[in-house]
Amino acid sequence: MPPAPGVPISGPKDGAVPRPAAAGEIDADWRGALDGWLRGHRHYPEEARRRGDQGRVAVHFSIDRQGQVSDAELVQGSGSALLDEAVLAMLRNAVVPAFPAGMAQDHVAITVQIRFTLER
Repeated sequence: MPPAPGVPISGPKDGAVPRPAAAGEIDADWRGALDGWLRGHRHYPEEARRRGDQGRVAVHFSIDRQGQVSDAELVQGSGSALLDEAVLAMLRNAVVPAFPAGMAQDHVAITVQIRFTLER
């Protein structure tokens, strides 16, 4: 079964679309907080900008109740090692918003697509 569609994150020509991959009810407010965290921590590497690298990186990772990210792995690369590594670096040892009390899961698995697009 394909992942459920996510809510696009708006940004200046780049964004992320989280797609839950784990069973269970994911709190919409928590999902919004995760989207905000991804927006705030996304980094477009300067070297990638200079080279004109663009693309979409799909990465799968787990999050525990306290917000600790683990097991981040590329699902699909962007075609740019710089962009791919920027996404993995963003998630490496990251702590995202903790689950609210109403989310019963001990952890969730998420697949996120991070888009990197340059203005022309």
